[in-house]
Amino acid sequence: MKNLENIKLTDEFKQFCDIFDFTPENVIQAFVDKVDIAAYMCFPLDPDRWANLFMMEYLIKYTDSEGVLQAYFEFGEKWAMIMRAGEKDALEKTKKLLADWHKSVLEDRINQIMMGDDDKLQK
Repeated sequence: MKNLENIKLTDEFKQFCDIFDFTPENVIQAFVDKVDIAAYMCFPLDPDRWANLFMMEYLIKYTDSEGVLQAYFEFGEKWAMIMRAGEKDALEKTKKLLADWHKSVLEDRINQIMMGDDDKLQK
């Protein structure tokens, strides 16, 4: 990941923070703390879903890789099987499914770098 110090706060964001007496760090941290795609998928109507909604909309708008979209589709099929089973530990199983997918993505990226194919890596 790139250095987070490169994030530039917009005037509108700073204005919001000033008006409501929030620190930018606290607002951004609160957003980051709410991102939990597994919880969002298992409990889509949770009142704290806003950060996850943004992340999913970001995914839809900015993902142009067919491979990533196919992997997401495959993940969705596996997740749907978990939800159809109606087990009490659906959230834990969804988190495990995401962790496995994440591990696979990182392994693939390492392999691409090792093979000198790092220009195919996503941003």
